[in-house]
Amino acid sequence: MKLFKKGVFIIAISSLFFQCEVEKNEEKIEPSTAVSKHQPSLLENSFLITEPSVEENSSFLLRAKAGPANKNARYNKITFKGSHNSYERRESITQQLTHYKKNGKTSYNGNCMALEFDIWRHTKPIRNGRVDSGLWTVNHLVNTGPKLSRYLNELMDWHNRTPNHHPIMIKLDVKSKNGGYQNFHDQIDVYLKNHFNQNLIYKPKNLFKNNQISLVENIQRSDWPTVNELRGKFIFVLTGNQGWGERYSRTHLRTQRLCFTMKNMAADRTNVYPPSKGNIAFFNFHIFSRHTDKWTKVIPRFANRKLITRVYTANSDKNFRNSINAKVNCISTDKIRNHKWALVNPNGKFLSR
Repeated sequence: MKLFKKGVFIIAISSLFFQCEVEKNEEKIEPSTAVSKHQPSLLENSFLITEPSVEENSSFLLRAKAGPANKNARYNKITFKGSHNSYERRESITQQLTHYKKNGKTSYNGNCMALEFDIWRHTKPIRNGRVDSGLWTVNHLVNTGPKLSRYLNELMDWHNRTPNHHPIMIKLDVKSKNGGYQNFHDQIDVYLKNHFNQNLIYKPKNLFKNNQISLVENIQRSDWPTVNELRGKFIFVLTGNQGWGERYSRTHLRTQRLCFTMKNMAADRTNVYPPSKGNIAFFNFHIFSRHTDKWTKVIPRFANRKLITRVYTANSDKNFRNSINAKVNCISTDKIRNHKWALVNPNGKFLSR
């Protein structure tokens, strides 16, 4: 009997050890393209209460820089955690988005305010304002995988359980290149109208106070809404196929479009500057620690112009902290849980400045 108990104890300790992720290389690229088939358990569903938080039950050491999480801060004046390639993470969509706390302080587990889905286009006609859910599928490298509507349904389920949530950025990374632009703007927007609730989407037109000037110029002259004003909203952003995204931003953005466009920017040099006009207000930087002296100089220029920045992949304590100090808005990481440094603010789900 004593031998049996000793064996059970050793197995339990071993199990806990192997659950801990060991980061060997901050710039390691995850090769997996498998899509999570995680289904939320009854325990997880019990956690889905209205924000601001869900209490966890173990002690932990705070590593984040403590600061305010002012609900009246403008959206461009906050920093938050994002999930990189969200569909590949071990955590469910719910686990990634939920505001967890430990001992009354915001946890390093979950607490994302941004998700990312890589999407591929398929040949599906739009008829009478309707389109098949198979038009867009989700995968990193190939045009197979679950329908995008599956993840949109998960977002709607989480929203319905947590309707007063902080604004959530949804980055749609368009991987398709073949077939030309076609009517890409409608292929995206009609899909969202059919398979999401467009009333929950914060749209570009909301920032156009003056229709005679561009989106960027309007932002310079006016302001983004506050976090509180954006409660319960989703902000959809297109990236990936740069040509399609830029054309989308020029196609009735002031009146009809549901998404913003995000432009990829160089993070390995310092001669990179924000635009003074145009219809692109979101900017994406692929950061590496060896270029820290470059991107930490560039990104604050965009922040000072009220433009929204995102970095990926901040998979180390150093890159995560430097991103906060550089005034990055969305810090995307693969480390959704079990990494004490993957936390922007112990006092809330975001850090306001």
